[in-house]
Amino acid sequence: MSARLQSNHYGKHMVRLLRVQRNDDVHDVAEWEADIVLEGELSGSYLGADNSSIVPTDTIKNTVLALAHDRSEVTRDEFALLLAEHFLSRYPHLSAVDAEVRERLWTRMALDGTPHPHAFVRDGNGQPYSTVRQERAQPVCSAAGIRGFVILKTTASGFSGYPQCEFTTLPETSDRILSTSLDARWDYGGGTADLQAGVLDVMLKVFAETFSPSVQRTMFQMGEAALAAFSGIERIHLTMPNRHYLSLDLSQLKRPADQKTIFIPTDDPFGFIEAVVAR
Repeated sequence: MSARLQSNHYGKHMVRLLRVQRNDDVHDVAEWEADIVLEGELSGSYLGADNSSIVPTDTIKNTVLALAHDRSEVTRDEFALLLAEHFLSRYPHLSAVDAEVRERLWTRMALDGTPHPHAFVRDGNGQPYSTVRQERAQPVCSAAGIRGFVILKTTASGFSGYPQCEFTTLPETSDRILSTSLDARWDYGGGTADLQAGVLDVMLKVFAETFSPSVQRTMFQMGEAALAAFSGIERIHLTMPNRHYLSLDLSQLKRPADQKTIFIPTDDPFGFIEAVVAR
């Protein structure tokens, strides 16, 4: 049996940079990490000793840094698109480029209630990202989102009416803690739109203000609200695993059995819920 090269791609991951934008004494920062993956006619390097098609990954890294310097005004969404377009236009033997740019968030310090012009605190909740796939002679496919955005509400959530059998021990409830680590990705209808803050705001409003009969229902309502608010989004992919905080019977400690003050956090096992909400 002879082997054949079915597919291939390669590139550079975790190209990190901190961009500082100076507006007189007030500075803004953006810390990005980029993954660039190239596809095309690269078989010579796999099937023989011909390296003429391989753009060195060190060149990929240097390109990311140089373009970040030259185009310091671009947003994260725009930078991902810029990278994909650059490699596809520069190297004719490439057929597709995937670019993902993730952001490590920094929040401006507020000292005595006054925002500091150039001091920041790391924001550890969630990692926003932008992604672009550009195939030659095809429309660009672009998306943005956030991973690992942890949210919680202490009431206005329940779970009841589910099928029960001899293995069911979960009690029905109309008042429970709801917490999740949200992963969300919204696919743009064309181009890029830089909607991250707006999309999150819309979804968090639903999460906070709407009674949740299940994670599934809340997930759909969050996606539905995002689509209604932003016409440029084609679909939104949502993953919302349960981060359980379990009720605790403290009767043996001479405290109420049904107390609602102390809960036990658990990491696993956990419920895993996923959906795609589309137009």
